[in-house]
Amino acid sequence: MGREVSNLAADDEKGALAAIEGYAVAIDMTARNVQDECKAQGLPWTIAKGFDTFCPVSSFIPKGKISDPHGVGLWLDVNGKRRQEDSSSLMLFRIPRLLSEISGVMKLERGDLVLTGTPKGVGKVEVGDVMRAGVKVGVEEVAEGRVEVMVEERVGGYVH
Repeated sequence: MGREVSNLAADDEKGALAAIEGYAVAIDMTARNVQDECKAQGLPWTIAKGFDTFCPVSSFIPKGKISDPHGVGLWLDVNGKRRQEDSSSLMLFRIPRLLSEISGVMKLERGDLVLTGTPKGVGKVEVGDVMRAGVKVGVEEVAEGRVEVMVEERVGGYVH
């Protein structure tokens, strides 16, 4: 976010896009085993998203490099095989609606990151897998949007 936002109207596309300073690509990981256990016990499962390394983020993408955030291509490869690829135009909710819902509960502040969703194809990864993700505007990849990480085994700490 480029500025503070509270109680944004869901149909305020101009205000929503003006509040954005730039973009990034993130790989939003979930420990499904922890999520499933928490759900089975009727517990909140946010812990399943909060482990170290669970949200690698690309470099900052200046706003000017993405003229329409509702029309970019997003992709993810695992070990060189395309696992996810689709257009942000297929998002269930457009950015103004997302920012409206969030800012109706909590103030968004400059520097906050808002993850907007993921293309179809979510799946399991294993220790040692290499994930690469990025964003395209038309056919051109946005260099700052490239992120690459290797899946690592977690040692110590939380036991489910």
